[in-house]
Amino acid sequence: MNGFDLLAILPEIFLTVLVLLVLSVDLFLRRDQKWLLTPLTVAGLLVVGFALAAVWGLNETIFAGFYRVDDLSVFFKVATVMIGILAALFAPGYLVQRRLPLGEFNVILLFSLTGMFVLASASDLITLFIGLELMVMPAYLLAGFHKTDRYSNEGGLKYFLLGSFASAILLFGISWTYGLTGSTRISEIGGLVSGGGPAGLVAIAMLTVGATFKAAAVPFHFWTPDAYQGAPTPITGFLSVGPKLGAFALLVRLFVDGLGASGADWFGVMAVLAVLTMTGGNVVALAQTNVKRMLAYSSIAHTGYIIAGLAAFAHATNPAVRTEGIDAVLFYVLGYGVMNIAAFSVVGMLQRDPRRFGGLAAFAGLAGRAPALAAGMAILMLSLTGIPPTVGFFAKLYVLVASVDAGVAWLAVAIALNAALAAFYYLRVIVYMYMREPEADPAPIERAPFTLLALGLSVTGVLLLGIFPDPIITFLRASAASLF
Repeated sequence: MNGFDLLAILPEIFLTVLVLLVLSVDLFLRRDQKWLLTPLTVAGLLVVGFALAAVWGLNETIFAGFYRVDDLSVFFKVATVMIGILAALFAPGYLVQRRLPLGEFNVILLFSLTGMFVLASASDLITLFIGLELMVMPAYLLAGFHKTDRYSNEGGLKYFLLGSFASAILLFGISWTYGLTGSTRISEIGGLVSGGGPAGLVAIAMLTVGATFKAAAVPFHFWTPDAYQGAPTPITGFLSVGPKLGAFALLVRLFVDGLGASGADWFGVMAVLAVLTMTGGNVVALAQTNVKRMLAYSSIAHTGYIIAGLAAFAHATNPAVRTEGIDAVLFYVLGYGVMNIAAFSVVGMLQRDPRRFGGLAAFAGLAGRAPALAAGMAILMLSLTGIPPTVGFFAKLYVLVASVDAGVAWLAVAIALNAALAAFYYLRVIVYMYMREPEADPAPIERAPFTLLALGLSVTGVLLLGIFPDPIITFLRASAASLF
């Protein structure tokens, strides 16, 4: 290790120091002082964000080829920091109300973010697996964070068991890949499909199963609804976007960076996964009356939309169109992260009473009781539906355009039909808020300052990214360019 290597991983060093700092400070705070950990965590993540600016444009491989700090990794890390800040702000009001340890939450959250950082910069399958496990191991703990709640225990156990199986399959795929290519470098496995024969297809299949499980793609999604419903609601918000961001960093590194030249060979698999995932998630979400569970199934559908961007990349032959597909993936991942974590936070705000479970009835008449909160939730629902001028509209639009330009118009039709299907259950929440009478005993509303701040930032981000998408598009295009 030399000084240059240390400079390149400066954000990771700061993030690790932040973990140790939060862990140490937590030991000396009284229960009524634990709220101080939230501004400490947020301030630390902002410092990490500034450190990322120092490594922008570096585009170097370090640590003997195991770690790559390029503009794409910086993009994923910036998105990770944004999600981490929102998760840290959304959690305190909910956790304190249920006497759940805020210090432990912040430490576990930061460990998971560290894994996402490693995953974003992985240039070797071994580093990729280490980053993945560092990301999901804390996620298992977060899913079962409410130790006295049986639903949280059940969700955490399902997530852990099925996640362990998926990790084993992914690791087996890495072993096969090494056996066939003699290397674990992502840049050296490009001939796995064309030169590996049937054994190469087996390796690709196992890598695909392991990676798409973490993204909650159909048919590897069965853990998602129970894990999301059982976890404390603000934690569910993080679980729905954080590990998914890491999973798509993995998919981009593996299939674009490593197997991009043989995209035509894996296009069919990605296209089928995209259609199955978006359709399966939307159809089941239609039947849900619990908003938290509805958002869990809708998060599966959004995975399908993002995978469609990968399919467009794989099918395209024009380099500009291939870049278009990656741009669509990056923009969708960022926009989805901001709007989905905020939507779960609103559900959590209506669960101040622990006996409330986030049913549709809790939203009835919300516009009369809390006009600003109802307006924020309405904007988030419109964005998740894909209605302008929100970030959700442009996210779906870019995936549609990339699919059409890549010559897979049928995939664009499937996206459009699924977006129309999803409109029913998203707009139903708005109908309840504005056109239904409230319950006789309406749910109390959580109005913690940190939660309101985070919600305001999220809704503002959803609108600004929708009205002024050009700056972020420029940023992600520069990020994607480091792949080619």
